[in-house]
Amino acid sequence: MSLGPGTADLRRRLDRRWLRIHARLDGEAADRALPWVAAAVVFCLHVGLTAAAIRSGTAGGGLGPWIQAAWSRRTGTGVQPVGGVDPSLGGASVVGELASHASRLVPDTAVFTLIQSAAIALAVIPLWRLARQQASLRVGATTVVVVAYGLAPTLHQAALTPFHPELVAVPALLGAWLNATRGRWTGYWLLVVLALASRGDVAAVVAVMGVVVAIQFNRRQGTATALVATGWLSAAHLWVSASAPATELTPAGEFVARAVGPLGALSALTSDPWGELTGLVSQPSLRFLVVVLAPVLFMPLVSLRRFAPALAVLALAMMADRPVARSASTRVLDLAPAAAHVSPALAFTFVALVCTLERIGIRSVVKVNVDRRVLVALLCATSLFFLVDSPSAPYHRPWDWGGRGYQAQVRDRLAGRVPPLASIATSPSATALVARRPIVVELPPTPGDLGPERIETLEGAVEWVLLDTSVLDPRSGDPEWRPVDVAVVLSRLRRVGFEVEARDRGVILLSAS
Repeated sequence: MSLGPGTADLRRRLDRRWLRIHARLDGEAADRALPWVAAAVVFCLHVGLTAAAIRSGTAGGGLGPWIQAAWSRRTGTGVQPVGGVDPSLGGASVVGELASHASRLVPDTAVFTLIQSAAIALAVIPLWRLARQQASLRVGATTVVVVAYGLAPTLHQAALTPFHPELVAVPALLGAWLNATRGRWTGYWLLVVLALASRGDVAAVVAVMGVVVAIQFNRRQGTATALVATGWLSAAHLWVSASAPATELTPAGEFVARAVGPLGALSALTSDPWGELTGLVSQPSLRFLVVVLAPVLFMPLVSLRRFAPALAVLALAMMADRPVARSASTRVLDLAPAAAHVSPALAFTFVALVCTLERIGIRSVVKVNVDRRVLVALLCATSLFFLVDSPSAPYHRPWDWGGRGYQAQVRDRLAGRVPPLASIATSPSATALVARRPIVVELPPTPGDLGPERIETLEGAVEWVLLDTSVLDPRSGDPEWRPVDVAVVLSRLRRVGFEVEARDRGVILLSAS
């Protein structure tokens, strides 16, 4: 059956229009605008999600230590760190220190949200330019790469547990690599310094990047990069003197342990290199490789040289995760901080992905055409892993976040009754509410860990206790605290001198008598 002359003419007009649109998208004007538009979309998305998580009180155990650190810088008050170690000093993070001081001008949670969201979004700019200008990919393939980055579950897990200064390294590393390919060494070094300032262990990635730069682009600049990064890594390791956690961890303690853990892993690697290296092939450790590579169909392994810098941060994260997993109970263990700490590996994961697409594509006159079936498969894999692993997937109804339910309002009200500088022991769900004070002791989230010995340590150490017995088991949805558990823990607190001041919907406020 042949098409009529009107139908054939309509099809020709549509084809011509599509070709004109595609030509415009492949032009230089679109390359100047589209990456910024994409970055703005990613920024607004993460700002909204992070702000909603903070407002609803589900931002994870890392918010309390950073709020306390910012309060300490703002007021000049010495503190007993809620996680055991100051997160910026313990991770040798210049960016974290500057963010804490910036809370003098802007509210601390806003500073953390804006810096982290901007870091994730700005990585789109060098990634787009790397794909379009260096790999010569067409706009369709480049868009798929940017969408794969925007949907990376690792980034979404990190974004909902602020604050992670190491995320600043993602755009810095991508920008540094882009400048290296162009031979722009001033911009390259500025971004290298920014990456090193994000956190001490990121220097391992920068050192390996320097070796690759020396091999591929400029021996002098690459060698200098490797030497500077190695020196900074050694100095950060000696300055921090991090060690594996020796006591059972609370959520805030786990967050801080993961922040200082990669630097501490260097000590373990020096003392027992064989044991640490063999541990890299254990099942829990290989999970990090799967988290990073599976959403992009393991394509970066085709360009192993460009993926090599990512292996450095992954190896340190693998080694640092084992002692944290041993010290944190199943109710405490949270992989979101771990995801954030492997996020710098995403920079070279996507550098290698772009290189792989360039390699398997077919070069036309000026651009590289990638088989549509490969791009569709990559897009499907990225979308499926986002739906399964991302905490902001539609299955978790992120559009409902940000509300202050009655339970959150109760916690706010009872936390507001504690005097501003009074020392307090608190359940993890309320740590961020009471973190702006010198002494905050975070309690375990489950009654089984609040034994007599743990309760006795509170006598004379704190003046108030804020106990949240309304928490639910995240896996089953059942209450963690039974009425008998509440009665037992309250009797133990009374024996060491605490009396109930207020009680509402499972949230209990006690003061020292």
